[in-house]
Amino acid sequence: MFDAKEAYELVCEAIDRIDRKDKFNEFETIFERNKNDTQKVKQENSNDEVKSFAANFYKAPIVNYKGYVKGAIQEDKNRYSEVISSTLLSKNLLKAWKELTPVRPNHFDTKHDHSESVEMEQLQGTNRKEEILAKLLFYQYEVDGLGYIFDYQTPLKRAKNDSYGKIDLLGFNQDDKCYSVIELKYRPSGSDETLLRCILEAYTYYKLLDLKQIKSDVGHAGIKELKELPKYKHTDKTELVILFDEKSCMDEDGGAETNLMLRIVSDEVNKANYPSNTVESQQHKECKELIDSSKRKELRTLCEEILAQEPNLKQIRFVVLRADTDSKSSYPTNIKGWSRKLDRLYRAETLLTIPK
Repeated sequence: MFDAKEAYELVCEAIDRIDRKDKFNEFETIFERNKNDTQKVKQENSNDEVKSFAANFYKAPIVNYKGYVKGAIQEDKNRYSEVISSTLLSKNLLKAWKELTPVRPNHFDTKHDHSESVEMEQLQGTNRKEEILAKLLFYQYEVDGLGYIFDYQTPLKRAKNDSYGKIDLLGFNQDDKCYSVIELKYRPSGSDETLLRCILEAYTYYKLLDLKQIKSDVGHAGIKELKELPKYKHTDKTELVILFDEKSCMDEDGGAETNLMLRIVSDEVNKANYPSNTVESQQHKECKELIDSSKRKELRTLCEEILAQEPNLKQIRFVVLRADTDSKSSYPTNIKGWSRKLDRLYRAETLLTIPK
């Protein structure tokens, strides 16, 4: 009998020296459990417990811990993400994700359209910069080094009270002939989420996506245009893509040329702004270590085991997004107020691919 709380405790015990009361309160928040529901939960179908653990674990703050387990020697094997990755494998907890299945009958009823009319000032007038960037990538259609983007913010939940999020971007990798479930990480001040969280989040969303709906959909403009691509052919193969910024730079460090977005202050959207310090993203720092075969071994093994247990998952790709300031491509004409001085076209560079 699988118990989500016991599984969570196993991971907490592995990283040691954590206030157990705080962890129990944390569990109840993440898994939306009330202390009084303990007996009821144990009487539920064990399969529901497995799904609850897999669907929500990536949200746990411990998954985003950086540095080394307290009191341990500062060696790579004692990094929080390494110990958690190892525990998911050694305790056979990764198998829980195999039980996740899609629940939403129509992912594409939002009918996102590449040509929908957008005003840049209105689009940028919010602090949800990651979502803005996702939309800008969608409006670009094709992103060199990434693929053809046919949807953004793809919903996964069936009911309002479902805890499932949205897929940042869906793409088609024409070179490798597979769909791309893209987890985008961006903050103007530098994203600090760990690769472990990114990977588990992308994998969770992959399991909750019904690829057959792409083939059957007839009303979504992005999918219609996708099907008209010369190299397109529906497939059951998919890749996970972790897409991230390299760093957010001050103006003095070249931010005018390299920053992914310059309109980062919602009430000053018509002028360029820069962070007060240059900050390298957590994903870029960790990806450089993951490329080094002597580091992040458990995280790499976790990726390999994810691929091994998913027949249709082709690869996991770690990709850095860059401003394409040299591009001669036309800007998106449906975006009113788009400016080459303040806005970007984008390209991407794959830093690491972990194949099946």
